[in-house]
Amino acid sequence: MSEPREDLNRAVREVGDEIGRGIESLGRMARQVGNDWTRMAGPTPSARAESSPIRSIRELANLRDEGYITDEEYQAKKAELLGRI
Repeated sequence: MSEPREDLNRAVREVGDEIGRGIESLGRMARQVGNDWTRMAGPTPSARAESSPIRSIRELANLRDEGYITDEEYQAKKAELLGRI
Protein backbone atom coordinates (compact mmCIF):
# COMPACT_ATOMS: atom_id res chain seq x y z
CA MET A 1 0.00 0.00 0.00
CA SER A 2 1.36 3.41 -0.91
CA GLU A 3 1.89 6.21 1.52
CA PRO A 4 -0.59 9.14 1.59
CA ARG A 5 2.25 11.53 0.79
CA GLU A 6 3.21 9.49 -2.28
CA ASP A 7 -0.43 9.51 -3.40
CA LEU A 8 -0.59 13.26 -2.95
CA ASN A 9 2.66 13.80 -4.88
CA ARG A 10 1.41 11.59 -7.71
CA ALA A 11 -1.91 13.47 -7.82
CA VAL A 12 -0.14 16.84 -7.88
CA ARG A 13 2.09 15.65 -10.76
CA GLU A 14 -0.94 14.42 -12.70
CA VAL A 15 -2.77 17.72 -12.19
CA GLY A 16 0.35 19.62 -13.26
CA ASP A 17 0.69 17.46 -16.36
CA GLU A 18 -2.95 18.04 -17.27
CA ILE A 19 -2.60 21.80 -16.79
CA GLY A 20 0.52 21.74 -18.97
CA ARG A 21 -1.36 19.92 -21.74
CA GLY A 22 -4.17 22.46 -21.47
CA ILE A 23 -1.75 25.37 -21.76
CA GLU A 24 -0.08 23.79 -24.80
CA SER A 25 -3.48 23.31 -26.40
CA LEU A 26 -4.44 26.92 -25.74
CA GLY A 27 -1.14 28.07 -27.24
CA ARG A 28 -1.80 26.08 -30.42
CA MET A 29 -5.32 27.49 -30.66
CA ALA A 30 -4.07 31.05 -30.12
CA ARG A 31 -1.45 30.65 -32.84
CA GLN A 32 -4.08 29.25 -35.20
CA VAL A 33 -6.42 32.18 -34.50
CA GLY A 34 -3.56 34.60 -35.10
CA ASN A 35 -2.65 32.85 -38.34
CA ASP A 36 -6.27 32.85 -39.48
CA TRP A 37 -6.65 36.52 -38.61
CA THR A 38 -3.50 37.46 -40.47
CA ARG A 39 -4.52 35.44 -43.49
CA MET A 40 -7.98 37.04 -43.59
CA ALA A 41 -6.78 40.59 -42.93
CA GLY A 42 -3.68 40.38 -45.08
CA PRO A 43 -0.50 42.24 -44.30
CA THR A 44 -0.54 45.99 -43.85
CA PRO A 45 1.46 48.08 -46.31
CA SER A 46 4.14 48.73 -43.70
CA ALA A 47 4.34 45.04 -42.83
CA ARG A 48 4.78 44.15 -46.49
CA ALA A 49 7.61 46.67 -46.77
CA GLU A 50 9.31 45.37 -43.63
CA SER A 51 8.90 41.66 -44.32
CA SER A 52 11.71 39.69 -45.81
CA PRO A 53 12.72 36.05 -45.85
CA ILE A 54 15.60 36.79 -43.46
CA ARG A 55 13.30 38.56 -40.99
CA SER A 56 10.87 35.65 -41.22
CA ILE A 57 13.65 33.15 -40.56
CA ARG A 58 14.70 35.11 -37.48
CA GLU A 59 11.12 35.15 -36.23
CA LEU A 60 10.80 31.42 -36.88
CA ALA A 61 14.03 30.81 -34.96
CA ASN A 62 12.54 32.65 -31.99
CA LEU A 63 9.40 30.52 -32.18
CA ARG A 64 11.54 27.38 -32.32
CA ASP A 65 13.70 28.52 -29.40
CA GLU A 66 10.60 29.25 -27.33
CA GLY A 67 9.19 25.81 -28.11
CA TYR A 68 6.23 26.87 -30.24
CA ILE A 69 7.42 24.97 -33.31
CA THR A 70 9.67 21.96 -33.75
CA ASP A 71 13.11 22.09 -35.27
CA GLU A 72 11.77 20.08 -38.21
CA GLU A 73 9.03 22.69 -38.83
CA TYR A 74 11.64 25.45 -38.57
CA GLN A 75 14.02 23.76 -41.03
CA ALA A 76 11.24 23.12 -43.57
CA LYS A 77 9.97 26.70 -43.50
CA LYS A 78 13.52 28.08 -43.52
CA ALA A 79 14.30 26.09 -46.69
CA GLU A 80 11.12 27.43 -48.29
CA LEU A 81 12.00 31.02 -47.38
CA LEU A 82 15.58 30.70 -48.56
CA GLY A 83 14.24 29.43 -51.89
CA ARG A 84 12.58 32.83 -52.36
CA ILE A 85 15.87 34.74 -52.19
